[in-house]
Amino acid sequence: MGVLAGLLLLFITFSISYSIVTRSLGFQSPVWTVQFNEYSLLWITFLGSAWVLRRQKHVAVDIITGRLGPAGRRIANVLHSILGVGLCAVLCWYTSRMTLNLFQRGVTDVQAVDTPKYLVLIIIPVGFFFLTAQFFRNLRTSLRRAESDPKRLDTQKSSSESPAGGPGAIAERRKD
Repeated sequence: MGVLAGLLLLFITFSISYSIVTRSLGFQSPVWTVQFNEYSLLWITFLGSAWVLRRQKHVAVDIITGRLGPAGRRIANVLHSILGVGLCAVLCWYTSRMTLNLFQRGVTDVQAVDTPKYLVLIIIPVGFFFLTAQFFRNLRTSLRRAESDPKRLDTQKSSSESPAGGPGAIAERRKD
């Protein structure tokens, strides 16, 4: 999914560059460029979100978790994952229903190129499905760590394990 998001980013880069060059040369730029770049931005967001979450590279505010001890961080990680599973599952269900509704009614996005609306928006429930699955994986990992070594002193050995990119992650990045 990360690779597909990267390919879409390349598509955006080249299509906008092509549009600029054609206008500079006095030709009419393709009419579909803006429309498909808008679609691509939506798809990049939902294709890349679970990939980013898996690698713990998302934006995180660690003002509170940075001040917690190891046990508090483990509890915060578990709560964060539970909330993520719940919220993403609800959004997956709701957006699936909305996308199915668009499909059943045959709604079309009328722009430069008429496109069935469900084809544009299908990525939203798919993205939320993968986010739900990734949050569930994070929850399972957090619970296993807590069970395997409840007195573990340092839950953030590396910045890749850091769920919120906490203070330990910042110190390690500075060392590198």
